Amino acid sequence: VVEQGLCDELIFIVSPQNPLKSSTELAPEFSRYEMCEMACASSRYPEQIKVSAVEFVLEKPSYTINTLRYLSEQFGSEMEFSLLLGADNIENFDKWREYEEILRDYRLLVYPREGYSAEKFADKITLLADAPLFDYAATDIRKEITEGKNFTDKVVPAVAKYIIQNKL
Repeated sequence: VVEQGLCDELIFIVSPQNPLKSSTELAPEFSRYEMCEMACASSRYPEQIKVSAVEFVLEKPSYTINTLRYLSEQFGSEMEFSLLLGADNIENFDKWREYEEILRDYRLLVYPREGYSAEKFADKITLLADAPLFDYAATDIRKEITEGKNFTDKVVPAVAKYIIQNKL
Protein backbone atom coordinates (compact mmCIF):
# COMPACT_ATOMS: atom_id res chain seq x y z
CA VAL A 1 0.00 0.00 0.00
CA VAL A 2 2.90 2.35 0.66
CA GLU A 3 4.64 1.42 -2.58
CA GLN A 4 1.44 1.87 -4.58
CA GLY A 5 0.76 5.27 -3.00
CA LEU A 6 -2.49 4.13 -1.38
CA CYS A 7 -1.53 5.73 1.94
CA ASP A 8 0.86 8.23 3.45
CA GLU A 9 1.53 5.99 6.43
CA LEU A 10 0.78 2.38 7.29
CA ILE A 11 0.25 1.75 10.97
CA PHE A 12 0.09 -1.77 12.39
CA ILE A 13 -2.16 -1.83 15.43
CA VAL A 14 -1.26 -4.53 17.92
CA SER A 15 -4.41 -5.93 19.46
CA PRO A 16 -4.13 -6.97 23.10
CA GLN A 17 -7.25 -9.13 22.87
CA ASN A 18 -8.71 -10.12 19.52
CA PRO A 19 -12.25 -11.34 20.25
CA LEU A 20 -11.95 -14.01 17.54
CA LYS A 21 -8.72 -15.55 18.90
CA SER A 22 -7.73 -17.35 22.05
CA SER A 23 -5.29 -15.31 24.13
CA THR A 24 -3.36 -18.49 24.94
CA GLU A 25 -2.16 -18.84 21.33
CA LEU A 26 -0.53 -15.42 21.28
CA ALA A 27 2.66 -13.99 22.75
CA PRO A 28 2.22 -11.29 25.42
CA GLU A 29 0.94 -8.03 23.96
CA PHE A 30 4.07 -6.00 24.71
CA SER A 31 6.24 -8.69 23.13
CA ARG A 32 4.05 -8.59 20.01
CA TYR A 33 4.37 -4.79 19.99
CA GLU A 34 8.17 -4.97 20.21
CA MET A 35 8.38 -7.57 17.45
CA CYS A 36 6.11 -5.52 15.22
CA GLU A 37 8.26 -2.46 15.91
CA MET A 38 11.37 -4.42 14.85
CA ALA A 39 9.68 -5.65 11.68
CA CYS A 40 8.51 -2.14 10.76
CA ALA A 41 12.00 -0.71 11.36
CA SER A 42 13.40 -3.40 9.04
CA SER A 43 10.97 -2.59 6.23
CA ARG A 44 11.87 -0.72 3.06
CA TYR A 45 9.79 2.20 4.35
CA PRO A 46 10.56 2.57 8.07
CA GLU A 47 9.47 6.23 8.09
CA GLN A 48 6.05 5.31 6.71
CA ILE A 49 5.43 1.89 8.25
CA LYS A 50 5.00 2.03 12.00
CA VAL A 51 3.29 0.33 14.91
CA SER A 52 0.74 1.58 17.42
CA ALA A 53 -0.39 0.40 20.83
CA VAL A 54 -3.59 2.47 20.71
CA GLU A 55 -5.72 -0.59 21.51
CA PHE A 56 -3.78 -1.13 24.73
CA VAL A 57 -5.65 1.85 26.23
CA LEU A 58 -9.08 1.06 24.76
CA GLU A 59 -11.76 -1.21 26.20
CA LYS A 60 -11.14 -4.92 25.80
CA PRO A 61 -11.76 -7.05 23.89
CA SER A 62 -10.49 -5.01 20.96
CA TYR A 63 -13.18 -4.38 18.38
CA THR A 64 -12.00 -2.74 15.18
CA ILE A 65 -15.02 -0.47 15.03
CA ASN A 66 -14.16 0.97 18.46
CA THR A 67 -10.58 1.62 17.39
CA LEU A 68 -11.66 3.27 14.14
CA ARG A 69 -14.19 5.45 15.97
CA TYR A 70 -11.56 6.48 18.52
CA LEU A 71 -9.00 7.33 15.83
CA SER A 72 -11.58 9.24 13.80
CA GLU A 73 -12.67 11.22 16.86
CA GLN A 74 -9.09 12.03 17.84
CA PHE A 75 -7.55 12.63 14.41
CA GLY A 76 -10.37 12.61 11.87
CA SER A 77 -9.98 16.29 11.01
CA GLU A 78 -6.33 15.65 10.05
CA MET A 79 -6.44 12.12 8.63
CA GLU A 80 -8.53 9.70 6.63
CA PHE A 81 -8.45 6.12 7.88
CA SER A 82 -8.53 2.91 5.86
CA LEU A 83 -8.36 -0.66 7.04
CA LEU A 84 -5.87 -3.15 5.60
CA LEU A 85 -6.70 -6.79 6.14
CA GLY A 86 -5.93 -10.14 4.58
CA ALA A 87 -8.32 -11.98 2.28
CA ASP A 88 -8.62 -14.64 5.00
CA ASN A 89 -10.22 -12.01 7.24
CA ILE A 90 -12.68 -10.73 4.64
CA GLU A 91 -14.26 -14.20 4.55
CA ASN A 92 -15.34 -13.75 8.20
CA PHE A 93 -15.80 -10.01 8.08
CA ASP A 94 -19.55 -10.25 8.60
CA LYS A 95 -18.79 -11.72 12.06
CA TRP A 96 -16.99 -8.54 13.11
CA ARG A 97 -18.82 -6.16 15.43
CA GLU A 98 -20.72 -3.51 13.46
CA TYR A 99 -19.01 -4.50 10.22
CA GLU A 100 -21.66 -2.63 8.21
CA GLU A 101 -20.46 0.67 9.68
CA ILE A 102 -16.86 -0.18 8.81
CA LEU A 103 -17.87 -0.98 5.22
CA ARG A 104 -19.86 2.25 5.00
CA ASP A 105 -17.40 4.66 6.61
CA TYR A 106 -13.92 3.32 5.87
CA ARG A 107 -12.02 2.15 2.82
CA LEU A 108 -11.06 -1.52 3.04
CA LEU A 109 -7.83 -2.61 1.37
CA VAL A 110 -7.62 -6.39 1.08
CA TYR A 111 -4.29 -8.17 0.76
CA PRO A 112 -4.62 -11.40 -1.25
CA ARG A 113 -3.88 -14.65 0.55
CA GLU A 114 -3.20 -18.00 -1.06
CA GLY A 115 -6.29 -20.20 -0.87
CA TYR A 116 -8.68 -17.40 0.07
CA SER A 117 -11.16 -15.60 -2.09
CA ALA A 118 -11.84 -11.90 -1.78
CA GLU A 119 -15.21 -12.16 -3.50
CA LYS A 120 -17.20 -11.44 -0.36
CA PHE A 121 -18.00 -7.72 -0.27
CA ALA A 122 -16.13 -7.38 -3.61
CA ASP A 123 -18.06 -4.23 -4.45
CA LYS A 124 -17.01 -2.56 -1.18
CA ILE A 125 -13.31 -3.42 -1.01
CA THR A 126 -10.11 -2.64 -2.90
CA LEU A 127 -8.25 -5.86 -3.63
CA LEU A 128 -4.49 -5.35 -3.80
CA ALA A 129 -4.25 -7.71 -6.76
CA ASP A 130 -0.58 -6.95 -7.56
CA ALA A 131 0.67 -7.58 -4.03
CA PRO A 132 3.25 -10.36 -3.64
CA LEU A 133 1.79 -13.58 -2.25
CA PHE A 134 3.27 -15.41 0.72
CA ASP A 135 2.55 -19.09 1.21
CA TYR A 136 2.41 -18.80 5.02
CA ALA A 137 0.62 -16.79 7.69
CA ALA A 138 1.32 -15.83 11.30
CA THR A 139 -0.61 -18.93 12.37
CA ASP A 140 1.85 -21.07 10.41
CA ILE A 141 4.81 -19.34 12.06
CA ARG A 142 3.34 -19.85 15.54
CA LYS A 143 2.76 -23.52 14.72
CA GLU A 144 6.35 -23.99 13.51
CA ILE A 145 7.69 -22.39 16.69
CA THR A 146 5.47 -24.61 18.86
CA GLU A 147 6.64 -27.69 16.96
CA GLY A 148 10.30 -26.67 17.29
CA LYS A 149 10.71 -26.21 13.54
CA ASN A 150 12.85 -23.57 11.85
CA PHE A 151 10.79 -20.41 11.32
CA THR A 152 13.60 -17.89 10.94
CA ASP A 153 13.21 -17.57 7.16
CA LYS A 154 9.71 -16.16 7.68
CA VAL A 155 10.53 -13.23 9.96
CA VAL A 156 13.18 -10.53 9.99
CA PRO A 157 16.38 -11.50 11.86
CA ALA A 158 15.73 -9.16 14.80
CA VAL A 159 12.31 -10.75 15.39
CA ALA A 160 13.69 -14.29 15.12
CA LYS A 161 16.37 -13.42 17.68
CA TYR A 162 13.74 -11.86 19.99
CA ILE A 163 11.51 -14.96 19.79
CA ILE A 164 14.41 -17.28 20.56
CA GLN A 165 15.88 -15.15 23.38
CA ASN A 166 12.49 -14.67 25.04
CA LYS A 167 11.43 -18.29 24.53
CA LEU A 168 8.18 -17.27 22.89
